[in-house]
Amino acid sequence: MTYWQKADYSWSTDSERHILTPTPKSQRLFYYVQEIGHFKAQQPYFTEREHLPSYLIKFTLQGEGLLQYKNQTYPIKSGDLFFIDCQEYQYYKTVSEDYWEMDWVHFSGAQSAMFYEEFMKNDCPVFQTDGPPQANSIYLILEQLLHLQSQPHAQTDYQSSILLHQLLNEVLLQKYQQDFSYEAIPKHILDMRAYLEEHFKESLSLESLETRFHINKYQLNKEFSKYIGLPPIKYQINKKISHSKDLLRYSDKSIKEISLEVGLENFAYFSRLFKKRTGLTPSQYRKIG
Repeated sequence: MTYWQKADYSWSTDSERHILTPTPKSQRLFYYVQEIGHFKAQQPYFTEREHLPSYLIKFTLQGEGLLQYKNQTYPIKSGDLFFIDCQEYQYYKTVSEDYWEMDWVHFSGAQSAMFYEEFMKNDCPVFQTDGPPQANSIYLILEQLLHLQSQPHAQTDYQSSILLHQLLNEVLLQKYQQDFSYEAIPKHILDMRAYLEEHFKESLSLESLETRFHINKYQLNKEFSKYIGLPPIKYQINKKISHSKDLLRYSDKSIKEISLEVGLENFAYFSRLFKKRTGLTPSQYRKIG
């Protein structure tokens, strides 16, 4: 598909923009900045485009904008961030009487696509951050990235890649509110994790965990995923696979015996599950171990 764009460039004279041309090496190795800036854009500022091979993060500091993306319209206000794939059709514009002030970065490379897919798992490209925008970690990282491009040197591409990776992690943490302390994890989630650690060899289900912990299985699944990083049954399966690895590497037990040891009586299913999680069959893993 052919890239196209229409735009109005009504931004203030103190706005800043840097267009970069990363080296082939940087494109192979790193996350890399394609374009970055800090804009104060007044009406009738807009951008409309499609088929640009780039990802865009835009963080609003003041004023209001509007985003049209994937057949949905999103009002954008102070503290809002959107993250979009610019291959898709997009249209955004200033709608406030005052300037729409924002930091933004076009980027690509490394695992950008996978971060975008994770960000879009709830199908919404926009979220509201907490607190004053200028005190937010996202803003601070964007400002570091912007400053870095204004004074380039031999390490700029490498340092930019590190900052972009930090930015993507911070965006995911804040969108899904995973920036919590260990002390904030509810006791019943810690108790459930301990139970799974002790009983991972057994046949467990969400229904059995619901009965044991007296919590609705859907809430239980959601909370455990939020605080531990995986749904409880997947956590249990990971424990089975990790224990299997230990036995394959440091014991003389047969693969069938190991399958039974971790509570999987179907040997063929165990082998398929092991390969799905590790990329290797149990026999292959034992050989390289």
